[in-house]
Amino acid sequence: MNKMRFDFVPFFNPGENLPWTRIMEMIREQTLLAEQADFTTVWMTEHHFAHNGYLNASPNPVLVCADLAARTNKIRLGQAPIVLPDWHPLRVAEDVAMLDNLSGGRVDFGVGRGTNERACLQFNMKPESDKRNDKESYALFRECLDIILKAWTQDPFTYEGEYYTLPMPGWFETNRMFEPWDERYHKEDGEYKAMYIHPRVVQAPHPPVWMMSNAPFTYEFAGKEGHNLIGMAGAKGNINACWNAYKKGAEEVGRNVELGDHCGMCTVIYVADSFEQADKDLRSSVNLYYEFLAGARPSGEWMKQAYLAKGEELTPAEVDADWFDFLTGRNIIWVGTADYVAEQIEEWQADCNVNHLMLLQQFPNFPFEKIMASMDKFATHVMPRFQ
Repeated sequence: MNKMRFDFVPFFNPGENLPWTRIMEMIREQTLLAEQADFTTVWMTEHHFAHNGYLNASPNPVLVCADLAARTNKIRLGQAPIVLPDWHPLRVAEDVAMLDNLSGGRVDFGVGRGTNERACLQFNMKPESDKRNDKESYALFRECLDIILKAWTQDPFTYEGEYYTLPMPGWFETNRMFEPWDERYHKEDGEYKAMYIHPRVVQAPHPPVWMMSNAPFTYEFAGKEGHNLIGMAGAKGNINACWNAYKKGAEEVGRNVELGDHCGMCTVIYVADSFEQADKDLRSSVNLYYEFLAGARPSGEWMKQAYLAKGEELTPAEVDADWFDFLTGRNIIWVGTADYVAEQIEEWQADCNVNHLMLLQQFPNFPFEKIMASMDKFATHVMPRFQ
């Protein structure tokens, strides 16, 4: 049986705007449990303007990771993801490099293009940042990532692209502390021609890049570039299509990888003492959560059909089923006893060579104590079977 990597996304109490002092207490407690249980990475998501509480994840995953870095010793600190088009790439390069230093080199750098929502144009008024324009926003995302990686690995650093020219031409140094001019960064007349980004990252050549996607073309790109990916659980055929795309991209540049290498899967997992208890605890919360997701993307990306393999159709029973029965019936979420969850992992290992799982437990209006109890059961009764 293959050794598994286990990561998780902390519970941030969707559906209710609790004070963030309390949410941080819960995140810290859950992260300390995860570190003791040998989870590899805690992943912090990014959301904004959550007046109804459903997207009340932290607006700044880097800042929360810095808090967790100070309270932990070995667990890695990831962002799931930083929405690059909504940030200035130099700020991301500096902030994540600082986090890498604060944590002693424990950053997993998670990036994404983001989805079309009310936040995207509030931070970046450039038309290409509008997620409704897939081609332009993806090009902006790619350029932002390129800038960050070059800023971490090049000194002096310059960049000229479609959206950014760095440094901005026409700045003449006026601070006499920089005299005499260093020819690496200034022209003879003092014009700023190249940059030094600090602090330098701890990990060499830079923190691992993790992309969040379920699109095969993104997997192929990541395979070519040597990045990693995490996607949401779905039909096994769709997962295999993504992971085959990654393998194809890697092999095109001479990288030999096994199916599933450098790829993770994010799925809902809840462990209880019995199926009856798991159903009683979770059914209403799962239904609320997925009804919210389906409504969040009215174009249908997260409707039931999106969880089927290519060419499949919903059965009449699935059309009428609630989300809980549909998703558990398809083994897309794993809700039940420790033995059942372990069996699901074994099945996905056999069918898709899954070797990396990210646990998701964002259950609306759900008691934190039950989140902790489930995670403790998972750590005690499931994880040891795969380590």
